[in-house]
Amino acid sequence: MTKSKCIVFGCLCLMASFCFGKELARKNETIADTLKNPKDHPNDIIFIGVDKSPEYIGGLTEMYKFISENINEAVATKKGRVNLRFVIEKDGSIGDVEILRSLCPACDEEAKRVIKLMPKWKPGQIRYRNARCYYHMPIVFK
Repeated sequence: MTKSKCIVFGCLCLMASFCFGKELARKNETIADTLKNPKDHPNDIIFIGVDKSPEYIGGLTEMYKFISENINEAVATKKGRVNLRFVIEKDGSIGDVEILRSLCPACDEEAKRVIKLMPKWKPGQIRYRNARCYYHMPIVFK
């Protein structure tokens, strides 16, 4: 490469890093600002990556025990798995239950019903503050 081509390439790289660096800084400021003043932002910000993941009180064994005690497998017309996504709110309650992978309409509704019955969880945290975040879970019908 000639010296002039190297200089042009270096200038282009510098400009690109400057432009993308500002955009990344704006995104980080928005997240940091959201954590500083939650009243200034709508309540529907849902985080995907959190510092501390939400936990079912009692752990996974208690959660699966709750599901097995409350699920009615008699409504299942098929055997298989329903994948769900729901939001663990700041207070640990469950909201916005969605079906990501359907099995059959009856199984989907039963899985949603059981998830909505769950007691409050320990919410996820970002920088030691409770945050709304997604949780993914499969429910298997045998």
